[in-house]
Amino acid sequence: MEPSANRNRTAPMLSRFSSRLIDNIPAHINAKWRLKSLRKQLHEGYHLSEFDHHYLRYRTAGRGQYHLVFAADPPVTLECYDSLIRELSPRYRISVLELPGFGYSFPKHNFDFAFDHCVDDLANVLMHWRSGPYVLAFPCASAFFSLALAQRYPALVSHIAMMQAPDWQQEQHWKQRLDPKSLLRTPGIGQLLMKATQQKVARDWLGYASNTPAFTEQARPHITNQLHKGGCYCLASALQSSLPHKSPELGGITQPAMMIYGDQDRSHRKTDFSTIRLYSDDIRVQAIPGAGHFPELEYPQQFSRLIDQLLVNSGVHSTAIS
Repeated sequence: MEPSANRNRTAPMLSRFSSRLIDNIPAHINAKWRLKSLRKQLHEGYHLSEFDHHYLRYRTAGRGQYHLVFAADPPVTLECYDSLIRELSPRYRISVLELPGFGYSFPKHNFDFAFDHCVDDLANVLMHWRSGPYVLAFPCASAFFSLALAQRYPALVSHIAMMQAPDWQQEQHWKQRLDPKSLLRTPGIGQLLMKATQQKVARDWLGYASNTPAFTEQARPHITNQLHKGGCYCLASALQSSLPHKSPELGGITQPAMMIYGDQDRSHRKTDFSTIRLYSDDIRVQAIPGAGHFPELEYPQQFSRLIDQLLVNSGVHSTAIS
């Protein structure tokens, strides 16, 4: 199954279409000069690529039979994954990407944040890399992208390892708790609010969601520096278009899957993570005691052991696709 190259990129509502331009147009213009500077300063293992609807910053490391693909959990940056990569790279090939619209993965003017389009864009990235099938390790709302990729592009996905991911309805409740006045979810208002307060939103969110002071202190300067240098934090557009009220079709997952959650995540205090089994009765649900919203980064050793269990115990082997 190939992503549609000629799909209609126009948002269904004029207000939503207009509001996302508040994010896209400045980001698209900013990308022209910012990426030139970034390419000159790339450290070993860091990469920048251009795709039809967005740019992509990612890092790679390691070798092994399985290729794990992590999506950074905004506003967390690629630099925050050093400890996790040290744990996993001796055994696995690792890629970590910043999702389009976040960090230095700048959206182009025609990127609309719609869920189905994001899935197709991520499929294009995975096909471009030509090193699947992949073990997708996507956190929170982006975990639904991994479920959709596994369903719609099964040849690309061998395993799924989600973090902080309940079912769609529970995630909607989480979104409402984080934005009780619906400011971020209101087209136009949400985008303008994020433009004015993104540093504060990022700082407050990290302090609230993480339950590990050492990780919080390690991540904060990377996040602050990236936003100061023009990185994206298109949270309002993502909440409005990538996580709409109506759930996409996500059932029928056949790949071995695990959902790993931190049991001290204040933002998910009322979340029932067992509901993720709506998409497959065989999804294993594992807690990391003491971890907050970022279990893979707060407790990388415990997380890596769970990844080993998923891959070793599944009996499914990775076979390269062309």
